[in-house]
Amino acid sequence: MTESTNKSTPPPPLDDPMATDPLECPPLRWGMLGCGRVSHDFVLALHHLSTAQVVACAARELDRAQEFASKHGITQAYGSYEELATDPNVDIVYVGNIHIFRRSIGELCLNHNKHVLLEKPVACNAEDAKYLVALARSKNLFLMEGMWTRFFPAVEQARLIQKQELGEVVSVLSDFHFAASDSEEYPSSFLYNWALGGGASYLVSPYPIAAATLFFEQDPDKIHTVGHVDTQTGADLQAAMILSFPATGDKSPAQSNSEGKGSPKLPGAGIATLTFGMLGESEEETSVICTNGRLTIKAPCHCPTKLVVSSKNKGRGNTTETTYHYPLPEDSPELLEKVGGYFYPNSAGFCYEAAAVARCIAAGKLEAPQYTHAEMLRGIGILDQARAQLGLADPTKKEEI
Repeated sequence: MTESTNKSTPPPPLDDPMATDPLECPPLRWGMLGCGRVSHDFVLALHHLSTAQVVACAARELDRAQEFASKHGITQAYGSYEELATDPNVDIVYVGNIHIFRRSIGELCLNHNKHVLLEKPVACNAEDAKYLVALARSKNLFLMEGMWTRFFPAVEQARLIQKQELGEVVSVLSDFHFAASDSEEYPSSFLYNWALGGGASYLVSPYPIAAATLFFEQDPDKIHTVGHVDTQTGADLQAAMILSFPATGDKSPAQSNSEGKGSPKLPGAGIATLTFGMLGESEEETSVICTNGRLTIKAPCHCPTKLVVSSKNKGRGNTTETTYHYPLPEDSPELLEKVGGYFYPNSAGFCYEAAAVARCIAAGKLEAPQYTHAEMLRGIGILDQARAQLGLADPTKKEEI
């Protein structure tokens, strides 16, 4: 292995290859639906976008919305979601409330002609996700699941390097386990309430699934899932998945290796090994093995600032490593003192996603190329199959619970 170097100039975002700064974007007026922890972090991150405005927020209780508005300097607070959806000053609604209401809330906002960014999961099943995509397209509105990972410069760079330098993807390994006991009470916390959309598959699995679908662009032909379901709450606590992706062509080799020799590797074919859970904390990295090297998206890989590229040289174990480091934008100490800081790691990185959303909407796009509707639906389809293999009911269908 040769000595690594460090590069930290952000690549151009996929949605605008001419952009030199991933945080440059047109004006956009946000409404926050849900006033919990993730919404708090999102609003705080928007301070990094000079063109972003949060003009309203809504919660099921007016006093909670007013408290949120006071903390964040938001002029309008509502005690119902319908009021937010009908506010003419809101361009886009960020949905950060309980998972079980994703379809009804998404439908409410779209029917009032609002663009929508839905936190993960986009819905509790593929049927509901397809409905929301069709509704958004019929109304010429932007809709996206909040897969903010895709907009971090480290992930944008990983996509570019894999396609340009590292050849065919062979395998993806991605893990995301966190210790829910750090902040949540068992069994009363929402995280363990399957009927409301809790459980590890809804809370955590979208990230490793999206790591696989970033590098394999077709549906898997086999999915095998094993895991543990809590007998008291009915929520899944952890699981492991193996996905097999079929070849997209029948000519072998797909590509010569770094020594110019052939390989039986068929184009597109590969496997992904994914684990997720909320019983303990994992290293949380994504490793992408390619015919000419490998990528390691360093921890925390769902919101990363560092990427290591290991380019293969002649001979086994002989690589050249290049490290790319993209520090998060810095928050002012005064702002952090005023609002209390972030709840979750690297939440300042929400600004990359928000900037891309603003650029896409201004350009008339209904989806972001970093995370298209087709890929979003592929991910929730994989989640549906995993849920079925774990023996989990659909929380949107009360007769199954």
